[in-house]
Amino acid sequence: MIKNRVVLQAGETVLTDDGTALVVHVDVQGIELRDIRGQIEWVPWPEVTMMQSLDPRMGDAIALSSFAAEWERLSDHVRHEALFRLGIVQEIVTGFRRGHAELALPGEPNSTFDPASGVSQTARCERMAKLLRHESSAERAGGRDLSTIAVRTLQNWVKAANEGGLIGLVDQRRSRTTEAYSTIPLAWRQAAQDVVAEFDGDVSTVNLREVHRRIKVRLHEAGHSIAAPKRASGRFVAHLMKARGVTTRAQRSNKLRGVSGTQSYAAMVPGQIVAIDVTRADAMVWCPVRGGACSVEIISAMDLATRMILALRVVPMSADSHDASLLMYDVLRPFSQVVEGTEVSDWAWAGVPERIEFFSDDPDADPDCSGVEVSCPRTCRSLRIAPGMQGAHSVPGVRPMAVRADHGSIFVSQVFRDLLDRFGIDLPLSRTRRPIDNGILERYHETLQRGLQQVPGYKGRNVAQRGRTVGLAGTDDAEELLTAPELEKFLRQWIVLDYHRTPHEGLQLPGAERTDVRPIDMFDALLKITGRLHVPQRPDLLYDFLPTRWGTVGQSGVELSGLTYDGPELEGLRSVPKGAFRPEDRAMPFHYDPHDVNRVWFRHPDTGRIVEVPWRKAHLIDAPMTETLVKHVRAAVQQRDSGTRVSPTSVEDEIITELGSLLDTVPKDWTKRISAATMRYESAQRDHAEAEVARTVAEIATPRSAIVAPATGREGESYSMWAESWPYMPEERRVEDR
Repeated sequence: MIKNRVVLQAGETVLTDDGTALVVHVDVQGIELRDIRGQIEWVPWPEVTMMQSLDPRMGDAIALSSFAAEWERLSDHVRHEALFRLGIVQEIVTGFRRGHAELALPGEPNSTFDPASGVSQTARCERMAKLLRHESSAERAGGRDLSTIAVRTLQNWVKAANEGGLIGLVDQRRSRTTEAYSTIPLAWRQAAQDVVAEFDGDVSTVNLREVHRRIKVRLHEAGHSIAAPKRASGRFVAHLMKARGVTTRAQRSNKLRGVSGTQSYAAMVPGQIVAIDVTRADAMVWCPVRGGACSVEIISAMDLATRMILALRVVPMSADSHDASLLMYDVLRPFSQVVEGTEVSDWAWAGVPERIEFFSDDPDADPDCSGVEVSCPRTCRSLRIAPGMQGAHSVPGVRPMAVRADHGSIFVSQVFRDLLDRFGIDLPLSRTRRPIDNGILERYHETLQRGLQQVPGYKGRNVAQRGRTVGLAGTDDAEELLTAPELEKFLRQWIVLDYHRTPHEGLQLPGAERTDVRPIDMFDALLKITGRLHVPQRPDLLYDFLPTRWGTVGQSGVELSGLTYDGPELEGLRSVPKGAFRPEDRAMPFHYDPHDVNRVWFRHPDTGRIVEVPWRKAHLIDAPMTETLVKHVRAAVQQRDSGTRVSPTSVEDEIITELGSLLDTVPKDWTKRISAATMRYESAQRDHAEAEVARTVAEIATPRSAIVAPATGREGESYSMWAESWPYMPEERRVEDR
């Protein structure tokens, strides 16, 4: 039993970090102790920690709380062995087993070990080794065979006691946790911690030898001349570096944990927070322009409340602000994916059905009901019943209340901010250099590896995981790579059929913690609570996500960004009065796609319909006309002409000439630009074609008599009823899904 009270008075023994000490004086401030060397030490009461001693002869109190903490971590067996060694060392050094003449045992001092006899310490160690061999092992060491203790072992014990005190006598093979802390001076440990703390991910990591050198330099600058045991200090530094992180990425993550929250964000409604981010795809794709492999990026949007992936796009490196805008365009659109036999469709824009149900309510359809009580109308292992692979699979569209993103340039750009402002969406950015603030989506990027590993051209997370044939497109050893659109289609299929149907550890339903909850389970459950989430859908929704350019329409068309657009659609708008569209001039707004500058669009003021106006020289060129590529060509032309100002017509002619020659033989320094422009241009063609199909379906589904222009009220075109249609589905499937 541990004593609650210890009485200290002169003549009592105290166990300290330096061995057995004798109490010389006691007063209200503290106690004076004399060690085995005769040195007096003053110890104030706050530094005295009372503990039960394993050996009553060694004392009942332990001074110095720092030593007590280290001593208490040791097991009883390890402490017994250390105290036995301490007694042996004290008898060799002083001639007394307890270290003091006042505490002499019968027969002490033994002339064999009395320092006054003039016998050297080495000779005393030899005599002690012989004595131990003749004594009972069980009586002296708790069952240890003392005959194995050699002279060299005793000399090492004496040396360890001189350098590390009682803790230095601890068998480090049995207590490795104390080795790195106990025998190392406090100043050395502090210097080591200060040096290791500098590795926070901002500086390159170094090897352990360089860390030791920096520790010595720091101690020298502080005026300390301290040495630490080589083995113990090596393990101590290795432990600190391992805890800090082996790589700079790990070091940065560990640093951020100190400022991260301790509770998850309480996202309870679908669309309350939508997290978006970009990551590099760890899989190569085939690029026709390069005639070989290239890298792409993946931009995703996740609903935090349900972990549903609402949108995903594969874009060239590096993603721009318009890619982010198109991702938000996909977030607002519900999709449907159809599995028929072994054929799997891409995501199809599905409009808004009258009813969204991910699972059946028929309890008989679940063969795995196990009687576990959960908070749902029936008792089964799963909250709902996932449908089979065959048939239609829904991807919901939501209108976000807020979008969570990091400080990437595409997310803080004015284009993206203006877009969110138009839709009334907040933009709570992560803290600067704190990617862990968007940790849920960052973790999803790790899960995405499971899908990327299934495609040819997977290159691993780093060069150590990369195969020999990756990126060798066009050779006999190369894999047949997917193109960027094919990779996008595959990942969308994988999300719907794998990720959305896999139990997610981050999803928990109160009262149903034992239920395996999948993202589609959670969305379905929250939909029952929040009610119908209706996102207005129009076939011309795409154009709400395009930037606006203002231009004055003249007899030769309208000039926007150095290109002139004209067509019969502009008739009747060439001489509008001032203030027709904005008070200060005769300019009118046009929708401008940075990924396809061959044309612009405007909403006709009479019909409210989106009208396309082509670039007047678009028929002369077959090139990926993106805004970025046109700017590069224009800059090259102006640089070639020594900065001389040229007319818009001349610039257009030069663009046609330059882009035509570039596509015939792509110069090496233009390969990346042409490749990225081609990917973005083809993606824009698909987006606009999809919108055109949607408009056609809407015109068929909407009776002409019901069409009313939304802005003017005059007879025209409106798509208010299109929300009930499913543009990519046959008529019979549309009826079933309603």
